Amino acid sequence: MKRPRRYVSPKREAQAAATREAILEAFAAQLEAPGRDTLSPREAAERAGVSLRTVHLHFANVDSQILALGEWFDRRFYPSGVTLAAGPDDLPRYFRDIHHKALLSPISRLLAQHRGEVWKEVRQRRRAQRLDAIASAVKAIGAPPQATADATAMLLSLSGADASWPMHDLYGLPLERIPHVIANTVALIVEQLRAQAAHKNNGTSLGNNERRPAATTNTKRKRA
Repeated sequence: MKRPRRYVSPKREAQAAATREAILEAFAAQLEAPGRDTLSPREAAERAGVSLRTVHLHFANVDSQILALGEWFDRRFYPSGVTLAAGPDDLPRYFRDIHHKALLSPISRLLAQHRGEVWKEVRQRRRAQRLDAIASAVKAIGAPPQATADATAMLLSLSGADASWPMHDLYGLPLERIPHVIANTVALIVEQLRAQAAHKNNGTSLGNNERRPAATTNTKRKRA
């Protein structure tokens, strides 16, 4: 006996999606408060105009709230999605795109300056794949370990809005120029790493040659 299909109302789904979005916006608004490091479902319910039960229905615990906030921020900052860095040659493109999209929203400035623990957790989770892609691309160049570690740390520090907004707010660089400046910096780092990788490979080759037995020639000494 076939089970009857469960009817899904498009209108009801749209209402649920709108309610979820309103709750997330209410949570995001809480992070705007200086020093705020907790999320309050009750405050979110009041701001979104729903019951506390509804908030818990959509987001059962803090973990689900943080994960959903990360997705919400990405939709706001990167509505067309984020294409991860595919390798060393793609790193400048990635940094140019990510900063161009982030600088379109003033919210990214606010969150870049926020020091609350909740936002740090949101940021860490939503960027995990991107940071891994950057680290993998740097490693693929094959530079010496210390140079690779130094470059990885530098590029990761340039990957967030906390690297781009100060260029405008503190040093007056036009917003439209910032993504290109950062991308050029990334290109220089990649170029330097490639040179170090080539030097390392050449050094290894020379080292092998040095360990080979030296060719000997027999020479006759002339008698005096």
